[in-house]
Amino acid sequence: MTDRIINAAVIGVGVGTAHIEGYVACPNAKLAALCDADPRRLALAQEKYGVERTYTDIAELLRQEDIQAVSVALPNDLHAPISIQALEAGKHVLCEKPLAISGDSAQQIVDAAAKSGRKLMVCFNYRYRPDARWLKQLIGDGKMGNAYFAKAGWIRNSGIPGWGGWFTRKNRSGGGPLIDLGVHILDMSLWLLDYPKVKSVTGITFAEFGPRSQKHFGGRIQSQQASQVQGTPFDVEDLAAALIRFENGSALQIEVSWASHTKAGRDDYFVTLYGSEGGADLYVANYTNVDTVVFHSEQGGAASDTRPTLPGGPRVPSGHALAVDHFVNSIINDTEPDATGEQGLALMRLIDAIYESARLGAEVRL
Repeated sequence: MTDRIINAAVIGVGVGTAHIEGYVACPNAKLAALCDADPRRLALAQEKYGVERTYTDIAELLRQEDIQAVSVALPNDLHAPISIQALEAGKHVLCEKPLAISGDSAQQIVDAAAKSGRKLMVCFNYRYRPDARWLKQLIGDGKMGNAYFAKAGWIRNSGIPGWGGWFTRKNRSGGGPLIDLGVHILDMSLWLLDYPKVKSVTGITFAEFGPRSQKHFGGRIQSQQASQVQGTPFDVEDLAAALIRFENGSALQIEVSWASHTKAGRDDYFVTLYGSEGGADLYVANYTNVDTVVFHSEQGGAASDTRPTLPGGPRVPSGHALAVDHFVNSIINDTEPDATGEQGLALMRLIDAIYESARLGAEVRL
């Protein structure tokens, strides 16, 4: 335990609420400031969390010498420019996923971090769930043997986020559920498999429901925002799938959707792993924390299932809070963050390739 305290700020108090609560809960951090373009939302957050300083100007915030670290929790297209600006100002950066809206812009962030000598971490918060940590340890202990194939996905029945807002406009979001939900699923799968090098991808995308109207599987509709923005309110996919081949011979199949004719209210993600010595299912329906992971093996010639007793029970700490705590401690201890900028970059190169494969209707080799 250390007495050192990191002064942190959160840029973006919408999505950034989870980051705010993470810093408030972290014993080695002080939430010193908030920044948002909306003064009303900023004032509400300041009152709720008792933060001393607020800013509507990011540049002004970054000039504050006592601020050591920032969370960037803004629309996807702002991740790269604001993260780079923060790194150049000498701040450590925890960036919301995805790291950027393209591999090239993600590369610029990674380069800026290397030049600045500051920490860069991507907020892949699902890594920090106890079920995922248990499975990672089991694989690390060799109990699965050679993990040669995986299937993963995140399927929603009706969950298009903010129809007509930045989520559904490619120039702002970078894409639909592939870059929104798929980035979590891809990171979880690749992290469990120790981030193998990608050999090739075959991808396909569909936009069946989003373009029809804001009322069809529209989820959280932002019709007022949609009316204020010129152009097509929905130009991304609402379902994507891909087969990813790795250089070590293993493969991963993924599917993600914001909207689909499936079980009413469905909103779940899963990772299924097949190994030479065992397999595993991680299945989380509607953000539950109970009975979410099982390890399949063989005992005495018969199939055997193992389910862990995980800490916290149904009250698992927020993945964002655990990610923030890890980020803060990586600064204090001068260690590499768990979710590195390089991994965020690798994911964006992979997502770029899936979109390119879908556009071409052909396999893309990396």
